[in-house]
Amino acid sequence: MKKILFLHLSSWIFLFAFSNANAQEVFLPNNSEELADFLALQGEVPNLSYRFYVSDPAIPDSLLSNSLFSFTQTDSGFVSASGTDFGAIDSASKMLSESNLNFRIQYLLFSEESTFSASRTYLENLAKSGDFLFKTEEVEPSSDIVSLAAYAHYTPLQKFKLKFIADLKLFIVSLIILLFFLVAFTMITFMLIMKAKKSKKEYLLKEYDRLIVDPLTSLLFEKELEEIIDLDRVTINDYFPESMLSKPLFKEVLIDRIIGLNKKMKGEFKEKLKALYRKLDLDKRSIDSLKSNRWDKVTMGLVQINEMDLVEALPRVKYHANSSNFQVRTQAVATLLNLSEKVDLTFLRDQTFPLSLWQQMNYLRIIRFVSHQKNLKLEILFDSQNQSIRIFGYKLVKMLGRVDLIEVVAALAPDVSDEEKIEILEIYATLGVHMEVDFINKCLKSENRSLVLAASKTAAVVGNAESAAILSELIRKELVFRRKHSLLKCLYELDKDSFEEVSASSQDEEVAQIKRHILDPMLQHV
Repeated sequence: MKKILFLHLSSWIFLFAFSNANAQEVFLPNNSEELADFLALQGEVPNLSYRFYVSDPAIPDSLLSNSLFSFTQTDSGFVSASGTDFGAIDSASKMLSESNLNFRIQYLLFSEESTFSASRTYLENLAKSGDFLFKTEEVEPSSDIVSLAAYAHYTPLQKFKLKFIADLKLFIVSLIILLFFLVAFTMITFMLIMKAKKSKKEYLLKEYDRLIVDPLTSLLFEKELEEIIDLDRVTINDYFPESMLSKPLFKEVLIDRIIGLNKKMKGEFKEKLKALYRKLDLDKRSIDSLKSNRWDKVTMGLVQINEMDLVEALPRVKYHANSSNFQVRTQAVATLLNLSEKVDLTFLRDQTFPLSLWQQMNYLRIIRFVSHQKNLKLEILFDSQNQSIRIFGYKLVKMLGRVDLIEVVAALAPDVSDEEKIEILEIYATLGVHMEVDFINKCLKSENRSLVLAASKTAAVVGNAESAAILSELIRKELVFRRKHSLLKCLYELDKDSFEEVSASSQDEEVAQIKRHILDPMLQHV
């Protein structure tokens, strides 16, 4: 399809250029006398003729009988027969002038009378289309042309010697076509070069991977951990030649192979891989990648540092913990959580970007793993200026079962936003915090419907008689079916007697339906 469009475009461009090339630049006079002289020079012009109109009431008999005119009388004067030889206009005009007659020349276009402007426009169109070649000067024959040329100095007909450059329109069109082909050639050449580079890189990746497998396997299975740590440069070069280690692409393949094995191996093999990673100076390459301006290289470097436990790179990793790039920021925080000996979480507290759910799940997985080995100061997160960080801190208290932080959370609860209160209520429900029932009852009286529903679910677990009374009142006022169903279910779990009392005293058919639903054992999980 693209080739067809290109051929159509090219054909139109060439036709336009060809028509412009055949066009003739002719200066046409702006008055009737000069136009008559111009037409006399041409002789005859296709579809254009002329006649004389005499406004006098009478003309001499000699002119009436003259076959050159063939006058016929009309109501307003005399009109001659039409003629096509414009060269005869001059002699005929002299004859009429000598007879002192008032006359004018009328032009006929396709045998119909035409105005001066219409005739001139017709001549312009003939010149532009190239259908008629106009004469610009009278050519006088000479018997000795060579001798005549000796006395005439050569003067070029065009302003420039090259007709191609003299025709500005043709030159511009040709330049555009040339530019188009130049750009197309450049693009094709660029694509061929890129394809060749890509093919070469793919071949080298396979070749380097083949060269790496055998020596890497030998080192892992034939050498002990202490032997790998004590390897000197000469021994390393026996496995991996210096000429290969100096190539960046070879190092890239070697790093990918070691990182891939490290994710699959366990125990001593992981330690061997980490020791070999340092012996081959691959750790320096990983740390240097943190200086790159490309986010993908920085992220890959962070992954390598995390996998190979390069704790010496933590100061540089911390610099990227608040990066504007999502991937870099996420991986930097994950690396700090995994490798830091003392995790004070200040780097997470000071983040200015909101935490996504994916980030929270990723960090939670790491924190769960390291919480058994390190003392995590989760309360630091409650002081963050970032609301999503504070909410994540409350989730960690709930997920990790940090009962020791209940007092800290309870002190903050009355003054936080409704979104944070909802998360705190989930902590109370999960950990069974009965001593905060007053806060729960206060939330039940809130104007925020989401907060009320969250408080009702918490009250179903740790509520009291006051909670049941508040829920009963809310059920009587609630009009939305889903919220009414949720409130009734919470009241049933909190106080079955209050549930029976509310459902019995209510005249609402929906309450009766919800009651049957809740009491039906077949529909408990529906």
